[in-house]
Amino acid sequence: VPHFVEVVAGYERAVAKSTLDRRLHELVRYRVAQLNQCTVCLAFRWDAAGVSDDDRALVADHGRCDSFTPTEQAALTFAELFATAPTAISDELIASLVEHLGTAGLVDLTLVVGKYVAMGRFMQVLGLDQSCEIDPERLARDARIHG
Repeated sequence: VPHFVEVVAGYERAVAKSTLDRRLHELVRYRVAQLNQCTVCLAFRWDAAGVSDDDRALVADHGRCDSFTPTEQAALTFAELFATAPTAISDELIASLVEHLGTAGLVDLTLVVGKYVAMGRFMQVLGLDQSCEIDPERLARDARIHG
């Protein structure tokens, strides 16, 4: 669908330029991948973000462990609710995120999480999450070029 190519590519480039902490970005990306059950996104690793496989194993149960900072905890909760029950996002959670990230950081987080929810579901609905092959080296190179 050619008329959407530049819009999607632009969103991808904008997310690559996100000012969120890389670790935080990768944690919420991975949590959304779990919720979307996207095999491509679950297999992808952004090594430069400093998130270990042990960290990833705890992301789904982040509320029950102390491996994550308060900012990471709040962002992971936000990502879960955004993907599963957006009307359940409380004013208190928003205030906590503003305290940790600032208003611009909250907007950045929201757009990043929204991108992963949307694209993960797009891929899943069309069956691309099972058959699409990504080149992690190309993605990393593109992130460096656009970041």
